[in-house]
Amino acid sequence: MSIIVAITGTPATGKTSIAKALAKKLGWKLVELNKLAAQKGCFCGYDRQRKVKIVDVEKVKKQVQKLPGNLVIESHYAHDLPNDLTVVLRCSIAELRKRMEKKGWTHEKIEENAQAEIMEICKSEALELNRNVLEIDTTRKNPGDLVGDIEKTIKGITV
Repeated sequence: MSIIVAITGTPATGKTSIAKALAKKLGWKLVELNKLAAQKGCFCGYDRQRKVKIVDVEKVKKQVQKLPGNLVIESHYAHDLPNDLTVVLRCSIAELRKRMEKKGWTHEKIEENAQAEIMEICKSEALELNRNVLEIDTTRKNPGDLVGDIEKTIKGITV
């Protein structure tokens, strides 16, 4: 039976770095959901204000269900897909803003995402939708160090 671990969180909390490190350590396939959505055309509209395509989560879900083996899925909406463990990454607001500024994001985008983190959007949605949820603070922590904690939790739910 395949296992799916969902790595979710507000943008810039470290999802991609931790998901890559976890998939590598476990020898599992990494699925970056935004890339999968782009490759398979899983969109349902366009947000003119944010200037981004709107992902059709149901279409992404169907694409993920076709994939064999154990998976690490990663995105700010990964918790919306069926999974065995949801890892919600958190970060201090000051650090989050620094990371987003370093990426060159607009003030509006930084504030929108900072507010999402303050309001615990990903965490509350994950807790509502999933039974196995692990919350990890990535502020001033190395992705490699956090992978061990996630691996222990995976072993705990698969025993």
